[in-house]
Amino acid sequence: MDACRFPIHLLPKELYRVQYPGSGTTLFSNEGLVAADTAKVYDDEIHLGQAVVKQFTWSSREFSPFISLFSDREHAENWAMKEPWHRTPRGVRGDDWTLLVIDTQLLGDAWLYKVSQLVSALRLQIPDKAAQHIGGSFLCMHKIPAAAIIEERDSKEVKEDRHVRKNLRGYSPDYLYGSDSEREMLQENYNTIFEKNIEDGW
Repeated sequence: MDACRFPIHLLPKELYRVQYPGSGTTLFSNEGLVAADTAKVYDDEIHLGQAVVKQFTWSSREFSPFISLFSDREHAENWAMKEPWHRTPRGVRGDDWTLLVIDTQLLGDAWLYKVSQLVSALRLQIPDKAAQHIGGSFLCMHKIPAAAIIEERDSKEVKEDRHVRKNLRGYSPDYLYGSDSEREMLQENYNTIFEKNIEDGW
Protein backbone atom coordinates (compact mmCIF):
# COMPACT_ATOMS: atom_id res chain seq x y z
CA MET A 1 0.00 0.00 0.00
CA ASP A 2 2.33 2.72 -1.27
CA ALA A 3 -0.30 5.43 -0.90
CA CYS A 4 -0.46 4.94 2.86
CA ARG A 5 3.28 4.76 3.47
CA PHE A 6 4.66 7.61 5.58
CA PRO A 7 7.75 9.34 4.12
CA ILE A 8 10.91 8.63 6.12
CA HIS A 9 12.14 12.21 5.76
CA LEU A 10 8.99 13.53 7.48
CA LEU A 11 9.40 11.36 10.56
CA PRO A 12 10.44 12.95 13.86
CA LYS A 13 14.14 12.65 14.65
CA GLU A 14 13.51 9.81 17.11
CA LEU A 15 10.87 7.15 17.70
CA TYR A 16 10.45 5.01 20.80
CA ARG A 17 9.69 1.35 21.28
CA VAL A 18 8.70 -0.36 24.53
CA GLN A 19 9.94 -3.94 24.39
CA TYR A 20 7.96 -5.85 27.01
CA PRO A 21 7.62 -9.46 28.23
CA GLY A 22 5.48 -11.56 25.91
CA SER A 23 5.65 -9.11 23.01
CA GLY A 24 5.21 -10.55 19.54
CA THR A 25 8.11 -8.40 18.37
CA THR A 26 11.56 -9.82 19.15
CA LEU A 27 14.76 -7.86 19.73
CA PHE A 28 17.93 -9.45 18.33
CA SER A 29 21.39 -8.02 18.90
CA ASN A 30 22.38 -8.39 15.25
CA GLU A 31 19.08 -8.03 13.39
CA GLY A 32 17.34 -5.44 15.53
CA LEU A 33 13.58 -5.54 16.04
CA VAL A 34 11.73 -8.25 14.13
CA ALA A 35 7.94 -8.53 13.97
CA ALA A 36 6.14 -11.81 14.58
CA ASP A 37 5.22 -12.08 10.89
CA THR A 38 7.86 -10.85 8.43
CA ALA A 39 6.21 -12.23 5.30
CA LYS A 40 2.79 -10.61 5.38
CA VAL A 41 2.10 -7.72 2.99
CA TYR A 42 -1.15 -5.93 2.15
CA ASP A 43 -2.37 -5.17 -1.34
CA ASP A 44 -5.68 -3.55 -0.44
CA GLU A 45 -7.00 -1.09 2.13
CA ILE A 46 -9.54 -3.48 3.63
CA HIS A 47 -7.01 -6.04 4.83
CA LEU A 48 -4.55 -3.36 5.88
CA GLY A 49 -7.24 -1.67 7.97
CA GLN A 50 -8.27 -4.94 9.59
CA ALA A 51 -4.65 -5.67 10.52
CA VAL A 52 -4.20 -2.22 12.09
CA VAL A 53 -7.30 -2.64 14.24
CA LYS A 54 -6.05 -6.05 15.41
CA GLN A 55 -2.69 -4.49 16.27
CA PHE A 56 -4.46 -2.31 18.84
CA THR A 57 -6.66 -5.13 20.14
CA TRP A 58 -4.96 -6.88 23.06
CA SER A 59 -7.13 -9.98 22.76
CA SER A 60 -5.93 -10.65 19.21
CA ARG A 61 -3.71 -13.72 19.01
CA GLU A 62 -2.71 -13.37 15.37
CA PHE A 63 0.93 -12.91 14.43
CA SER A 64 1.43 -9.31 13.41
CA PRO A 65 3.72 -7.82 10.76
CA PHE A 66 3.78 -4.51 12.66
CA ILE A 67 6.16 -3.06 15.24
CA SER A 68 4.40 -0.40 17.33
CA LEU A 69 6.26 2.85 17.98
CA PHE A 70 5.71 6.06 19.92
CA SER A 71 6.80 9.50 18.72
CA ASP A 72 6.93 10.97 22.24
CA ARG A 73 9.32 9.64 24.88
CA GLU A 74 7.19 10.72 27.83
CA HIS A 75 4.16 8.99 26.34
CA ALA A 76 6.13 5.80 25.77
CA GLU A 77 7.46 5.83 29.34
CA ASN A 78 4.01 6.51 30.83
CA TRP A 79 2.54 3.61 28.89
CA ALA A 80 5.36 1.30 29.92
CA MET A 81 5.08 2.28 33.59
CA LYS A 82 1.45 1.08 33.59
CA GLU A 83 2.58 -2.32 32.23
CA PRO A 84 -0.77 -3.02 30.49
CA TRP A 85 0.45 -6.34 29.09
CA HIS A 86 -0.13 -7.89 32.55
CA ARG A 87 -3.89 -7.64 32.03
CA THR A 88 -4.04 -9.53 28.74
CA PRO A 89 -4.62 -13.21 27.93
CA ARG A 90 -1.07 -13.47 26.60
CA GLY A 91 0.37 -11.29 29.37
CA VAL A 92 3.55 -12.22 31.18
CA ARG A 93 4.33 -10.94 34.66
CA GLY A 94 7.49 -8.97 35.30
CA ASP A 95 8.82 -5.45 34.90
CA ASP A 96 11.81 -6.37 32.75
CA TRP A 97 10.72 -4.13 29.88
CA THR A 98 13.10 -1.93 27.89
CA LEU A 99 12.71 1.47 26.26
CA LEU A 100 14.42 1.63 22.88
CA VAL A 101 15.29 4.91 21.16
CA ILE A 102 15.31 4.74 17.36
CA ASP A 103 17.11 7.20 15.11
CA THR A 104 14.79 7.60 12.14
CA GLN A 105 17.64 8.75 9.90
CA LEU A 106 19.11 5.26 10.22
CA LEU A 107 15.96 3.35 9.26
CA GLY A 108 17.06 2.86 5.67
CA ASP A 109 14.20 1.59 3.52
CA ALA A 110 11.96 0.67 6.46
CA TRP A 111 8.24 0.87 5.73
CA LEU A 112 6.22 2.94 8.22
CA TYR A 113 2.64 4.04 8.65
CA LYS A 114 1.35 6.92 10.75
CA VAL A 115 -1.58 5.46 12.67
CA SER A 116 -3.67 8.64 12.85
CA GLN A 117 -3.51 8.97 9.06
CA LEU A 118 -4.58 5.35 8.59
CA VAL A 119 -7.46 5.75 11.03
CA SER A 120 -8.67 8.83 9.18
CA ALA A 121 -8.10 7.62 5.61
CA LEU A 122 -9.47 4.11 6.15
CA ARG A 123 -12.16 5.14 8.66
CA LEU A 124 -11.01 2.63 11.22
CA GLN A 125 -12.63 1.97 14.59
CA ILE A 126 -9.84 1.50 17.12
CA PRO A 127 -10.74 -0.01 20.54
CA ASP A 128 -11.49 2.72 23.09
CA LYS A 129 -8.64 1.73 25.43
CA ALA A 130 -6.13 2.19 22.63
CA ALA A 131 -7.60 5.34 21.09
CA GLN A 132 -5.56 7.63 23.35
CA HIS A 133 -2.35 6.31 21.79
CA ILE A 134 -3.31 6.94 18.18
CA GLY A 135 -2.12 10.53 17.81
CA GLY A 136 1.61 9.93 18.09
CA SER A 137 1.82 6.31 17.05
CA PHE A 138 3.60 4.75 14.09
CA LEU A 139 3.70 1.21 12.79
CA CYS A 140 6.77 -0.23 11.12
CA MET A 141 6.45 -3.24 8.85
CA HIS A 142 8.55 -6.31 9.58
CA LYS A 143 11.91 -5.02 10.84
CA ILE A 144 13.89 -2.16 12.38
CA PRO A 145 17.64 -2.52 11.84
CA ALA A 146 19.91 -2.83 14.86
CA ALA A 147 21.93 0.17 13.65
CA ALA A 148 18.88 2.42 14.10
CA ILE A 149 18.53 1.55 17.79
CA ILE A 150 20.76 4.14 19.41
CA GLU A 151 19.76 3.76 23.06
CA GLU A 152 18.37 1.09 25.37
CA ARG A 153 17.11 1.81 28.89
CA ASP A 154 15.75 -0.94 31.13
CA SER A 155 12.78 -0.30 33.43
CA LYS A 156 14.95 0.55 36.42
CA GLU A 157 16.98 3.09 34.43
CA VAL A 158 13.83 4.68 33.02
CA LYS A 159 12.38 5.10 36.52
CA GLU A 160 15.63 6.64 37.75
CA ASP A 161 15.74 8.98 34.75
CA ARG A 162 12.18 10.10 35.43
CA HIS A 163 13.05 10.77 39.06
CA VAL A 164 15.96 12.98 38.02
CA ARG A 165 13.84 14.86 35.47
CA LYS A 166 11.08 15.40 38.01
CA ASN A 167 13.56 16.90 40.47
CA LEU A 168 15.03 19.07 37.73
CA ARG A 169 11.61 20.41 36.71
CA GLY A 170 10.86 21.17 40.34
CA TYR A 171 13.94 23.36 40.62
CA SER A 172 13.74 27.09 39.83
CA PRO A 173 16.44 29.78 40.25
CA ASP A 174 13.66 32.10 41.46
CA TYR A 175 13.86 30.34 44.79
CA LEU A 176 17.46 31.46 45.23
CA TYR A 177 17.83 34.71 47.04
CA GLY A 178 20.80 37.05 47.34
CA SER A 179 23.09 38.75 44.86
CA ASP A 180 23.53 37.73 41.23
CA SER A 181 26.95 36.24 42.04
CA GLU A 182 25.49 34.16 44.88
CA ARG A 183 22.69 32.98 42.61
CA GLU A 184 25.17 32.02 39.89
CA MET A 185 27.34 30.16 42.41
CA LEU A 186 24.35 28.19 43.72
CA GLN A 187 23.25 27.44 40.16
CA GLU A 188 26.74 26.17 39.31
CA ASN A 189 26.78 23.98 42.43
CA TYR A 190 23.38 22.60 41.51
CA ASN A 191 24.53 21.79 37.98
CA THR A 192 27.63 20.05 39.32
CA ILE A 193 25.56 17.92 41.70
CA PHE A 194 23.10 17.06 38.93
CA GLU A 195 25.84 16.03 36.51
CA LYS A 196 27.52 13.93 39.23
CA ASN A 197 24.24 12.16 39.95
CA ILE A 198 23.80 11.37 36.27
CA GLU A 199 27.32 9.91 36.11
CA ASP A 200 26.66 7.80 39.20
CA GLY A 201 23.42 6.47 37.73
CA TRP A 202 21.30 8.11 40.44
